[in-house]
Amino acid sequence: MYFDEKFVSFLWQHSYFNTAQLSTTSGEYIVIKHPGYLNIHAGPDFMESKIRIGDMEWAGSVEIHVKSSHWYAHDHSSNPDFNKVILHVVWKNDLEVYRNDNSPIPTLELYDKVNPGILEKFTNLIYPRSGYPCHAYVSNVKNISILSMIDKAMAERLDGKADDVNKIFLETEKDWEETSYRVLLRNFGFKVNQDNMFLLSKVLPFSILSRHRKDRLQTEALLFGMAGFLDKAYDSYSQKLRDEYLFLQYKYSLNMNFLKRYQWRFLRLRPQNFPTIRIAQLAKLLGKMDKIFSTIIGSDSVKDIMNLFKIKQSSYWQHHYDFGKRSKQKLSGIGKDSIHNVLINTYVPILSAYARNLKNLYYLSKANKILESIPPENNNIIRNWTKIGIQPISSFESQGLIELSNSYCNKKKCLNCNIGTDILLNNP
Repeated sequence: MYFDEKFVSFLWQHSYFNTAQLSTTSGEYIVIKHPGYLNIHAGPDFMESKIRIGDMEWAGSVEIHVKSSHWYAHDHSSNPDFNKVILHVVWKNDLEVYRNDNSPIPTLELYDKVNPGILEKFTNLIYPRSGYPCHAYVSNVKNISILSMIDKAMAERLDGKADDVNKIFLETEKDWEETSYRVLLRNFGFKVNQDNMFLLSKVLPFSILSRHRKDRLQTEALLFGMAGFLDKAYDSYSQKLRDEYLFLQYKYSLNMNFLKRYQWRFLRLRPQNFPTIRIAQLAKLLGKMDKIFSTIIGSDSVKDIMNLFKIKQSSYWQHHYDFGKRSKQKLSGIGKDSIHNVLINTYVPILSAYARNLKNLYYLSKANKILESIPPENNNIIRNWTKIGIQPISSFESQGLIELSNSYCNKKKCLNCNIGTDILLNNP
């Protein structure tokens, strides 16, 4: 059976063992007045504990280990921070340990004081037979535990996205317009081409592209040219773009060697998702947005944002999926799911980062409202949650479940999860 220090710490923190007639390994009786507060920094695991050992009441620290010999393996005997340890709580006592003044440390052994049921549940969580660790128990988990964990995971996800945007913000010398432009272009790559789109945003600054946004031909010429698609002419339209691009490339001294056509991924994508179509849609969108950042922070409703994105690419790209390659069917504009994706991965992170920089919760509230107004995503992670009875009602909840899956379930951090804690503490 598997045990780790976090599990022993969990047992101690919640007093989830038989506390009647406790005694140290040397035979002194123990009364736990207060287990102490979990220490997330360096030093002993629990601080400000209050424990009666024999006839003496102690106040100090508690250290947790699976085996008592780990005291020496972790080199605590030479660390003065551990001189105030009043109790050593272990799963198994395999060695008597001493402080550096040679005084013995009272030890509490837990292995024979824990209900076997909790050991079985913990093992099943850490080593699930299939699906999510909690799949066998989640139907009995309190709804408040599930919702609070989704909220917690969602907050952590927003923090992570805000961190990512802030890095770009610093790279652009704190230029919110350039930052928003880079984030928008990256997300127009929709996973398979997002790295190339992000590189495109770096080699073609918004400060240059925005000067030509009202001229659709010049906007497409700059985007397709810098993306590496205009190395030669394929038809009369691409020749027009190439001529425009070569002039603008020379005018702005743009480096045209960063991206090449072969770097872009077309394989296993529907024509609607080809990078050529996405770039054409982006050109049309930028023609409608005077300032990207101002548009994002000034948007008051998801309906307004959706209307902004309801665009059709230029006529050529409604009938071609690549230069010189005509489509059998007319290609539509940006779909609703794609717009939702851009809102989730562009608008929300930028609003979250801006809220953090200003220390203004108003913009964070706007980000949350956007997520709450968008239907939940439909992907493998969400379908797996649905199978075990957890059905998100909005993208706020589905995003939280994605973070929960990636940062907790996949890493088996059940003891840090409200759902896992509920299972271990309250489920029969």
